[in-house]
Amino acid sequence: MPKLTDTQLIILSKAAARDDGAATIPANFNKANAAMVGTSLVARNLMEEVVSERGAPVWRENDQGERISLVITSAGREAIGVVDDGGELEALPAHEGGDPRAAELATVDGGPKPTIEPRSGSKQALLVDMLSQDAGATLDDLVKAIGWLPHTTRAALTGLRKRGFVIERERDDVRGTFYRIARNPAAGQG
Repeated sequence: MPKLTDTQLIILSKAAARDDGAATIPANFNKANAAMVGTSLVARNLMEEVVSERGAPVWRENDQGERISLVITSAGREAIGVVDDGGELEALPAHEGGDPRAAELATVDGGPKPTIEPRSGSKQALLVDMLSQDAGATLDDLVKAIGWLPHTTRAALTGLRKRGFVIERERDDVRGTFYRIARNPAAGQG
């Protein structure tokens, strides 16, 4: 499968995290952007269009005025390396097409997820390295160092949390809000 864009990954990840699997339109999208991304995800069978249920996010309206939601498919879940098992998201094993390290994401005996270190030399590895420093890093520091947009960087922080990292968010008068990986992960869970 061809690579997914950051936007497609974010939309699929947010949909996979919802109980109903429905995608939400990013705040910075207009109707043309939403149509373009939605069409590409549907064409690749990563999402499907369904008539919106009450309370579900609406992606668009069709020609008949029906409200349409985009819902992630099993292929969409596989593309981001998760499967739905009775309402619980679990890592997709590598032999089934998921991330080769994804099996490590699954919970062990109902306990916390083990952390999965990103591939060495990747932007996510740089993110983990910056967040592992005692001083942590501000969102601006991360954006400048990695070259991602702020919303992509925030999504990457969420992704790290899903991988088992405990990210602390703190604030001081000089730097403002900054993030760091907790030294004692057990203290951050609960």
